[in-house]
Amino acid sequence: MKPLLNIGPFELYRKKPNTIYKGYLYTAELEFNVNNVDRKRLVRVYLPSTYDFDGPDKRFAVMYMMDGKNLFDDYTSYVGEWHVDEAIEQRIKKRKEACIVVGIDSAKKDLDRTLEMTPHSDHLSYYEDDVELGYAEELADSIMNFLKPLIDRTFFTLSDYLNTAIGGSSMGGLMSFFMGMKYKDEISYSLCFSPAFLVYQKNFFKKKLTKTNFDHEEYGRFYFYCGGQGFERRFEDLTFYTFKYLRRKGFKDDQARLVYDSRMKHHESAWSKYFPDALSYWLDE
Repeated sequence: MKPLLNIGPFELYRKKPNTIYKGYLYTAELEFNVNNVDRKRLVRVYLPSTYDFDGPDKRFAVMYMMDGKNLFDDYTSYVGEWHVDEAIEQRIKKRKEACIVVGIDSAKKDLDRTLEMTPHSDHLSYYEDDVELGYAEELADSIMNFLKPLIDRTFFTLSDYLNTAIGGSSMGGLMSFFMGMKYKDEISYSLCFSPAFLVYQKNFFKKKLTKTNFDHEEYGRFYFYCGGQGFERRFEDLTFYTFKYLRRKGFKDDQARLVYDSRMKHHESAWSKYFPDALSYWLDE
């Protein structure tokens, strides 16, 4: 079962150094319809080692994740990787279900990255008044209406609601929560690590959340994580508040989970540690 050098617009990643553990990484530079930021960015598709290039009999669930350059390879990451490939291959060793992970690189500038993952609001706490505030709606629309159909046409995927997930950390965690709400009929699982709810003014965010009509029977599952060291402590309040609010609205253990580790900082090493548990919550339960 030889990997193909090209699958649609995607090329097999063969650059060196290369810290991909097992499986296959494919990349393509794609253009997203997001104003005011880099429209072109690299998309990285991780196929597990059990992916069969010769036939579609075995298909895989797909998780779309933010900040793709930090997910698979130390070489491409600027702060360390999530070890997503290792986590999936460990599942295969244990005879558990694997999945495809699609990593979407963020905009190059820090402010652009933040804004493209911020749902629009006039009540943000992090920005000056003259900054155009948030275009997450545009990026989300591109992911669901451009990227997802392309992935489903190109790879052997399970494209239905139950087999579609979104994930990310920090701004990516905020984006994942937003998309899990906005696309509740298309996304069944949202992985929200250290979600950056703190970009909003606290009272505004709480008020906005409580005005959302959360019928737990209409939504998928949410996995929240946050740590308790340094800058990460600023994420605690609204992460706990959001989780408790969902539980008050009827979300049970199998619909909402919160993991808290007081020893961990705001860093990929923390998210890497809890990614296997987050995968298990989606694929095994």
